[in-house]
Amino acid sequence: MKKLCAALLAAVLTAAAALPVSAASFRDIPVGSALAAEVQKAADYGLMGGYSSSNFGYSDPITRGQFAAVLVRMMVKTMNWDGELPLQPTFSDVPASHTWYSVVETALAHDVVDQSEKFRPDVPITRAEMSEMLVRAVGLKGAAAIQEKSTALPFTDVEAGKGYVAVAYQIGMTSGTSETTFAPNATATRGQAAAMLVRIYEKLSRATEFVHGFYAISSRSQLSLTDGMEAVSAGWSRMTWDGTTALLSTTSAGGNEYAVPSGYQDVTGYLDAGGTPLNLSVYMDVSGGVRELLASEAGRVAAVEQIVNELTVSYNAVGKNPYSGVTIDFEGLRTAQKSNFTTFLTMLSSKVHSLGKSLYVCVSPILTTGSYYDGYDYSAIGALADRVILMSYDYNSADMSSFVGTEYYKTAAQAPADQVYASLLAAAAQMGVDNQPKLLLGFSSKPMAWKIGADGKLLSGTPVYPSNETLYQRLRQSNTEKGWSDTYQQPYAIYTTEDGSRYFVWYDDNDSVHVKLGAAKLLGMTGVSLWRLGTIPSKTDWNWNSLLA
Repeated sequence: MKKLCAALLAAVLTAAAALPVSAASFRDIPVGSALAAEVQKAADYGLMGGYSSSNFGYSDPITRGQFAAVLVRMMVKTMNWDGELPLQPTFSDVPASHTWYSVVETALAHDVVDQSEKFRPDVPITRAEMSEMLVRAVGLKGAAAIQEKSTALPFTDVEAGKGYVAVAYQIGMTSGTSETTFAPNATATRGQAAAMLVRIYEKLSRATEFVHGFYAISSRSQLSLTDGMEAVSAGWSRMTWDGTTALLSTTSAGGNEYAVPSGYQDVTGYLDAGGTPLNLSVYMDVSGGVRELLASEAGRVAAVEQIVNELTVSYNAVGKNPYSGVTIDFEGLRTAQKSNFTTFLTMLSSKVHSLGKSLYVCVSPILTTGSYYDGYDYSAIGALADRVILMSYDYNSADMSSFVGTEYYKTAAQAPADQVYASLLAAAAQMGVDNQPKLLLGFSSKPMAWKIGADGKLLSGTPVYPSNETLYQRLRQSNTEKGWSDTYQQPYAIYTTEDGSRYFVWYDDNDSVHVKLGAAKLLGMTGVSLWRLGTIPSKTDWNWNSLLA
């Protein structure tokens, strides 16, 4: 199948459609139209042109072919889609000579539509079809499947395709034809379609306004990436509780890997020179007694004192305290710890902010299943913290012993777009409109691989974690099989090691992180957090450029 690069596809689309012109020259837009400004933007953005310099076709129904063309044009601009020009057409009514041939084949290749005998390019598109095509284009087909089961729509006239309508409604594509009706089978005019797509285009086109990165073990090699970041958290401390004493360790004593490294002044100096604030990241987990500490009033008080002391003590090599704030990464919390964690953060927030410093808090994602670690009061944390880092990864099981001999690992993507969207939606709702801008979508660059046999069946329930450099070399092997999940919007690969062992690995690339970043933007959030420097994919053919731009 012949590919068209994004630039060439854009040229093809422009040649195949009327050239965008000033909407002010379209004489068929009614005076006082509520959609006039958005039609103007559609023309200015190069998404839609008119039939002529004076006729936009404002009140005409938009056809399936026209809508697909505008949608593909939008995705070329926002997600750098490549186009498709297969030698043989897929749809009998869209031959290679058809105006929308490349558009329709590109839509099919990107899972916007299903393969069938006919596409019906000249048939007016319904509002339900528009919702489905748009939601699938932005990579949220899996999210729609979740919403199909869990969302109560305000519209009483939607039966089939409820999930697609729900997502379209949630991301602001449409608000319905009334408070209680969506009119799924009604067609839309070209003016209405222009307005719907402009709303989505403007959200997807928003710049990432806040980039945060974690600096930890082996991060020095990517210190320069902090030049494009608004804040960095250094994983240089670990909190423990033995029942009587809260200890914030910043040295390697006792095998602690969360320690201030030798030569730390080079790191703090680099960040100071670039004007990048540095937070101290405080890590604590179940093995360190996090649940017991939070349950103890004395433990909470002592932990706050330890943190405040570390934020005020002078570091010898730099002659000052290097931190602008603290990032709390307390993991493994369940419902029983929720209230105590909020109490701890309330005390800490007051102390930290009185010093003129910032408080960031890491939270586990809310899952549609209700399981996982749910000891985080998003509403309270959103009010107390300056930034809230949603650790939207590791959704998969880390033990598949009960699935040996199956292919269940194929459902175990560690950061599937459907679950990430659901987590973002729930977090945004709980934090409220005022605190939503504080939310940072967290990304982890840790691939996860499963050992499989020649028949593709799982051989071991214990995963392996290849380094990114190792995986990069595996991806370059000629015998490595690469694939993409339309459901999870994540790439995978099957590679063979030198001893003949085969592994199936889930990982993220620029396309997959772009989908999840797009989901956040569609829900109104434009900040990200990267775990961690030193491991961020930055190769020419495997990168996370969309997060670092």
